Amino acid sequence: MTSKEKELLKSRFQQRWGQAICVQQRAKEGKNGWNKEGAERFANIACGYMYAIGDALEASMKQSKATDIVRGWADEVEEKLGASLEL
Repeated sequence: MTSKEKELLKSRFQQRWGQAICVQQRAKEGKNGWNKEGAERFANIACGYMYAIGDALEASMKQSKATDIVRGWADEVEEKLGASLEL
């Protein structure tokens, strides 16, 4: 996997993870018509991305390393937003 491909995976994953966090926060606040079910749907999509991207990274490295990388990407988003995705 090239570094450009890895950066694209990181970017897409972080977009989904951040989107899920924001939707979850809006649902808690009752903003923009979001509710618990909508927030859960976005969280499930983000989790699916985590597994899929981890699987894609495993093609070029060990599973534990791929898992650590994707978890690190999620941590970056959560630190930036000051909130965690509740699963």
